[in-house]
Amino acid sequence: MPEFNPKLLNDPLDAADELIDGLVDAYNGECLKVGVRSLAKKDIPDGKVALLVGGGAGHEPIYHAMVGKNMADGAACGDIFAAPAPNIVQEATQAVDRGNGVLYLYGNYAGDVLNFNLGAEMSATDGTDIRTVLIADDVCSAPPERKKDRRGIAGLVPIVKIAGAASQSAKTLDDLARVAEKACLQTSSVGVAMAPGSIPSTGKPTFSLEEGKIGLGMGIHGEAGVGEIEMTTADELTLKVMDLIYQDYINDDEVDALKEGDSVVVLINSLGSTTMMECLVCMRKVREFLEQKGIRIFDVIIGPYVTCQEMAGISFSLTRVDQELQELWSMPCESFCISKMQGPLHTGAVASHDSNDHVQASTQNAKTEKKQTVELSRSDTGLSVPQARDMILKVADAVIEAEPVLSQADRDLGDGDHGLGMARGFTAVKEALDGVDFDTHRDLFASAGNAMLTTMGGASGVVFGSLFLAGGTTMQGADCFGSHELAHLLNRALEDVMERGGAKPGDKTMIDALHPAALTAAENLASPLPESLQATAQSARNGMEASKDMIATMGRAKTLGEKSLGLPDAGAISVTIILETMRDFVHVTRD
Repeated sequence: MPEFNPKLLNDPLDAADELIDGLVDAYNGECLKVGVRSLAKKDIPDGKVALLVGGGAGHEPIYHAMVGKNMADGAACGDIFAAPAPNIVQEATQAVDRGNGVLYLYGNYAGDVLNFNLGAEMSATDGTDIRTVLIADDVCSAPPERKKDRRGIAGLVPIVKIAGAASQSAKTLDDLARVAEKACLQTSSVGVAMAPGSIPSTGKPTFSLEEGKIGLGMGIHGEAGVGEIEMTTADELTLKVMDLIYQDYINDDEVDALKEGDSVVVLINSLGSTTMMECLVCMRKVREFLEQKGIRIFDVIIGPYVTCQEMAGISFSLTRVDQELQELWSMPCESFCISKMQGPLHTGAVASHDSNDHVQASTQNAKTEKKQTVELSRSDTGLSVPQARDMILKVADAVIEAEPVLSQADRDLGDGDHGLGMARGFTAVKEALDGVDFDTHRDLFASAGNAMLTTMGGASGVVFGSLFLAGGTTMQGADCFGSHELAHLLNRALEDVMERGGAKPGDKTMIDALHPAALTAAENLASPLPESLQATAQSARNGMEASKDMIATMGRAKTLGEKSLGLPDAGAISVTIILETMRDFVHVTRD
């Protein structure tokens, strides 16, 4: 008997690439595959402000199926449940850029933010103007006063549809970003789950749920919400969820409370195996709830738009629409994910609005200043370039072997894909390094970092790719890899990861192992490399062990709260494995 629901696939590790190929076929000439795993429309007009969406695969049809007429211009696609790597984001950006800037619109997940931000930096060097608006509609993942910490879930569907319509007439990036931010601000969602989906490459469920329980506030990967409740009827569950959404509008100081006379677009989303029958049964109770409060339903969409493989679950979203958003919603659209004829206003034209009449967009500008290379101290003794290459290959073998341990650690706190991503990235490292003669340490570490960055996806791709890419920055002119190079590598990596991801010590992330390791390495510049690595690896292990006593405040584990106590962070385990393997290699080499 299979461990979980069987899936009709070839090699499960190729699923994301093959589904994109199939999606291009389904678009029948309207869209093209670009680069590694991106999708773009064929007919983007010159001078258009482009809209780029994206995220992990495994949630079909969202994001990469939201490209089309009056929808997104392109999508950057990641592996199953993993963010697209920065090179994929850059390729998608280049494909949709028509000289008037590109708006990034995607869900607020650490991995997506890291990878899109780095992709934006790379695209900015090509001269592309980038803005970013994050979708954070999950009211159960953080209270209103911490909305910036909320996840993006199924509310992305009406948000992208509205932004896609706005992009047809937007004159500037600021115009489009304002509308997208406005749609985000007026969208609230709650999801629930009755049973998990599974990761294709492992066949294992993304979370566990006691029989007879409903996970209330669950994320689209199976992340925990506000708690578990007893299995109940469709009517009772719908009223409970709708009240959570309604109260959130009341408690949010940035928006007006929902009131009589307001109009909303209703989305009822199946998370995978939940049937249309169940969604429609819930819809009648949604209408009753809103009618009792005098809230008008402007339009309704129901179906499996944002899924998590075969997860049994459902989510409810409301988007309050004023005259401007009603006109944008009513514009007809066509995409593989959602296609609508003219909406309730029966208009294909978008009215002009003064950008000062509405909430200003909170955007990010990709044109960041690059750090200047400084003159660094150098070691007199240490590993040669071939020896350093062999050390990295040993690290790769150790990480690949640890995949089950890393996957289980991540499954305990997240969605279970960390080990698979690390194994995929270090397999690419082996392919890039094995049998290759590098002239410098800088070239060696840059090659390893790029291999990880372009294959892993998710937060781990940026985080651990940065760990090695830092060597490409700090090792210029280094004759050997010694204690000085180790310290510069770890401290630059720490700086880059904290800047890109926003994590800090104590957040229960890989930083909790990397931070003490970097400090220890800096304190051991005068020590021989074996002694420095011995102390550095021990500090990493101590930090990893200490992470067990921390409550997660970053990443997908942040919603677990005190449930995250007693468990180590998977990224911290990976840092420890890397440094301990380097330590063991150096000791063997010295002996």
